[in-house]
Amino acid sequence: MESSDPPGSHSKENAQEILGLKMELLQTRRYLQCILQHSNDIIFATDAGGILVSFGRGGEKALGYPREEVAGRPIRDLAVDPSEFDRLTALAQEMGNAAHVEFPFRHKAGHTIYCDVSLIAFTRAEGQTVGTVGIGRDVTQQKKLQEDLIRVDRLAEIGRTASGIAHEINNPLAIIGEISGWIRTVAGDAKGLTPEDREEIERAVRFIQEQTRRCRSITHQLLSFVRDSGPSRASVDIHKLLEETVSFLNPDLKYKEILVSINLMEGPLVMDSDKQMLEQVLVNLLSNAVYAVEEKGGKGGRIDIATARVESMIEIRISDNGAGISEENQKRMFDLFFTTKPPGKGTGLGLPICQNIIRKLGGDLSFKTEAGEGTTFFVRLPVS
Repeated sequence: MESSDPPGSHSKENAQEILGLKMELLQTRRYLQCILQHSNDIIFATDAGGILVSFGRGGEKALGYPREEVAGRPIRDLAVDPSEFDRLTALAQEMGNAAHVEFPFRHKAGHTIYCDVSLIAFTRAEGQTVGTVGIGRDVTQQKKLQEDLIRVDRLAEIGRTASGIAHEINNPLAIIGEISGWIRTVAGDAKGLTPEDREEIERAVRFIQEQTRRCRSITHQLLSFVRDSGPSRASVDIHKLLEETVSFLNPDLKYKEILVSINLMEGPLVMDSDKQMLEQVLVNLLSNAVYAVEEKGGKGGRIDIATARVESMIEIRISDNGAGISEENQKRMFDLFFTTKPPGKGTGLGLPICQNIIRKLGGDLSFKTEAGEGTTFFVRLPVS
């Protein structure tokens, strides 16, 4: 039976179908190209040997490599641990995919970028693996935030522990003070002691009582320092506060070759402010100065403390001849959790908290520095 369709109708239908498929393919390619161009995620594709054949703009932004530089390179070369990436790729090819695995890549500048990675094996119809498609989302900031929160919680626990220790120390200190007073009374009434013996006992008792008072003063300052309280206004003698703060740090300073010079303007410098908050700022700035001097090393370490009136403001200057701050780090000095100190030495909380405190008190905190020469911090506070 002959077909009733006119000649050439099938070829026209086939041509239309092919044209439709080509347009659909073109739209799909444009759609995929749009994703690669505008997604912030790291999207890449490799051949069966792990060689990069596609690398999206998100990858360029996150890892710092232009596509032209990484095209034709093994994707494993961008990983912090290439062998671990090989294991991840093998898992994806075996299971079909490896989803949501936190994996570190190396940025072109050298630092580590943590990514939440999903790898999908790209296979033919017959099941042969011909490559891998990967999608990674930069989670470096989230990871850092989680670590910082853990550190903050640890610091809070240290504060609570320090408070408890200070209370515990005060109890035996009180007993030592009472016993030293009793020894003085007994020695005064005892018979058969020579004047020299009495003087020796009296001198020993005075020394015990002096050191007991000193220990009690340190524990009171520690309690005041770690206690969480709201801002309060009271009359504060800035000069006396500076001397007390230096005295608070003396147990640490006396074992270091650092000369502390105090050059205060004449007369008392009294203002209405929060003593506890100011003490926290001064302790932090002086501790940083000590660290900077030690970091530079060598002899001749020096910290200079000075006060002055600048128009309607009181200015406290704390200068050191330490290592100074690099130009790159100067922009980040007041960023929360930024620190140039090694792990266990700094938290990155001190300067941001100090700046926040001084602003709450109506003042300003700034600094001048020169790498290798030293740093000066300026605390300016309103007189009233």
